[in-house]
Amino acid sequence: MNFYHSSLWRRMAVCLLSAFLPVLLAAGSPQLTGVSNFQKVSQTVYRGAQPAELGFDSLAKLGIKTVVDLRLIGEHSQAEEQRLVEARGMRYVSVPMKGMSTPTDEQVAKVLALFDDATAVPVFVHCQRGADRTGAVIACYRIGHDRWDNKKALSEARSYGMSWYQRALQKYVIQYQPPQKAAAAASGTGTLPATLPATQGDPALQAPSVR
Repeated sequence: MNFYHSSLWRRMAVCLLSAFLPVLLAAGSPQLTGVSNFQKVSQTVYRGAQPAELGFDSLAKLGIKTVVDLRLIGEHSQAEEQRLVEARGMRYVSVPMKGMSTPTDEQVAKVLALFDDATAVPVFVHCQRGADRTGAVIACYRIGHDRWDNKKALSEARSYGMSWYQRALQKYVIQYQPPQKAAAAASGTGTLPATLPATQGDPALQAPSVR
C-alpha cells in the first residue's frame, strides 16, 4: 500500500472514531432519566443537556441542590424552568452565555464559585445540549480544580459533543488560566498559592453529543 492510500485510511479511521465515540461512551456510562448527555464530574458537580420535566424529578432524587442554567433569555422560558426547579426544592441560578462566542471570565468564575460553595452543592449545570457552553465551563473546572492541562480538558469536552465549529469556546479553554495561576503569572512569581483540593471526580466519560 503506497503512502497516499495509507494516509487516506488513517484519515478515514479518525473520522469514523470521531463519529462513533459519543455512542460508545453512552453505551458504557450511567444515564439519568430525563437528562441526556449526563455526566457525574465529581462527587458534587454534574452536567448534562436541558432536562425534560421528568429530568428535574431525577435531579431532585439524586440530591442536587442547585441547577445552573447557561441558556440565554429567549432560548427558553427561564421563569418556567425556575418554577420547575424550585417546586422540587432545588435552587435555580441563571448564568446566560452565548452559544457561539467566548464566555466572559466573570461568567465562568460565577459558575465555578458555585461548584466550591458548600451551601450550593451538589450542583447540576446545563445548556441546551450540555456540550458546548457546558463543556467549556466543565473544562475550566477540570483545569482549575483538578489540575488537568488545557488540552486534556478540551479533549474531554469534545468527547461529550463540543462541536468542531465552536472555535471561540475551544480557544477559550486552551487559553484559560485559573485565577490563582493568572495572579501568580501577573506577579511574576509563577508560583501557585496553597494546593487546590484533589479531585473526587469520576473522569469516566459518558453520553452522546448535545448543546
